[in-house]
Parts: sequence; C-alpha cells; structure tokens
Amino acid sequence: MATDYDAPRRRAEDDIETDSLEGLKAAEKAETVVDDTDDGEIVEPFDVPMADLSGEELSGTVTPKQSDEFTCGECFLVQHRSRIAEERDGSYICVDCA
Repeated sequence: MATDYDAPRRRAEDDIETDSLEGLKAAEKAETVVDDTDDGEIVEPFDVPMADLSGEELSGTVTPKQSDEFTCGECFLVQHRSRIAEERDGSYICVDCA
C-alpha cells in the first residue's frame, strides 16, 4: 500500500465526530496526549565564562612571514611553500582551498 507522506496527519481527536451530542460527550472524555520526554530536570541557563574580555591582554610572540612561506589567497593563512596547489589571479592557493 502506498503512503502519502505529504498528506496531513490525522489525530485520534479528529476521528471523533463532534457534530452530534454523543460525539461532543466522547470528545470531553478523550484524554490529551501526555509528553513523556520531560524527565523532570530543570535546565539552568548556560553563562559563558569571562564574557567581558575588555581587561584581558593577549600574550604571545608574533613571528613575521618567512621567505619560504606564502599567504593563501582564499583562507589568508600563512603556510609553507610546499603547500602551494595553484596560482590564481596572481595569488597562491593552498592545498586545502584548491
């Protein structure tokens, strides 16, 4: 049997006829579906530690680009010349971006 997955789904409440008095009484007695996925745990909001980084200073040494390195024209990372894949529009492209 073929199934039309695009058709709207019918619920048990839709099958109960609500046009008659008996249908309305049956609709009152029908239970609502209970969501059993809630395990009762309270989820606390997640705060990013050190959200205010205005007073922080970066410490590290910056080494200038060496003669055997190039800057990729796509990702703009400095890489060793052995990673050159091609040259486009006068700039070198690394193996990862090619």
